[in-house]
Parts: sequence; C-alpha cells; structure tokens
Amino acid sequence: TGEARTSYKMHHKIAVGLFALLSACTAIKDTPMTNQLLTIAAECRGNDPCLFEGQDLFLDIRITNNHRSEIGFPLTYLQKTGPVIRLIDTRTKADTYLKTNLADFDLREKFTLIHPGKAVVVEWVISSDELRQFAGPYVDLSAEITVKTGIQVSGKQVDFRGADTLRIVSKDKP
Repeated sequence: TGEARTSYKMHHKIAVGLFALLSACTAIKDTPMTNQLLTIAAECRGNDPCLFEGQDLFLDIRITNNHRSEIGFPLTYLQKTGPVIRLIDTRTKADTYLKTNLADFDLREKFTLIHPGKAVVVEWVISSDELRQFAGPYVDLSAEITVKTGIQVSGKQVDFRGADTLRIVSKDKP
C-alpha cells in the first residue's frame, strides 16, 4: 500500500498543479491588458458613431504611449502600408481582410519618437467599395483594426501588436 499512497500523492499534486494553472490562466484572460506599451484607438473622422453614407470612410488611428519613457514607432512605414483591417458582417459572420500597401522595407527602421502620454495619428481610408462587398444594401460591419510592427523601447527592438474594433452601420436602416 506504500506504492498506492505514493501514487495517490503524486496524482493529488498533479491535480492541484493543474487546478492552479487553470485558475491562473482564467484570471489572466479576464484581466484587461493594462501593461501595453502602446494603445490603439480608432475612430471615424467627424463621424461618431461610424455611419456609412455610401462614401469612403475616413479613419483616425491614434497610437498612444503608455510607457514611462519615449518609444520609437515606425510611423512613416505604417502610414504607407496601413493597418491590418478585417471586416466582419455582423449578420452573416462573413469576413474579409482588406489589402495593405507595399512600402520601402527600410522605413521599418525609421522611428518617430512618441513621448510618454503623447500620441501619433495615422489617417486611413476604407473605400465605399470595400464596405459594400457584403451582400445587401444595408451595411452592418465590425472593423478589426490591428497594428503589428517592431518598436524601439530603451534602445531595444520589441514586437508590438495592438488592436481596436469599430462598428460601421448604414445611416439609413432598411
């Protein structure tokens, strides 16, 4: 019975360990990411909420430094390539990724300094054709706007990923 007792203790330790791990993962999932170096906030320029009136939709994507020191951000590169934008039809759940632009790869190493608490804004356009590509005359979409790039923090290159979501609906309801 000594072997059975040792086996029971080992299984008990594994079960307790797994429970602790699952509890920690659940707590992390429910906690908002407040330690992000930068935050991304997107809005429709002069059009809040984002109402689609059959015209191109102009976006302002604000990138704010939450860190205690300056952060180097490849602003010119992002202005040329644009963010990653995924449009999702809220009714059918159909989705598509909008095309990004090509840019000089060397621009990824040209950093604009963002001071603590300050922000830069990237202007972008979603064309009316891109918004109308889902069936039906009425638009009801979620736009997931993601910025993925290398940034410079304290002289070191760090990978960054941040996102925001906009709801875009037709001004005239069906």
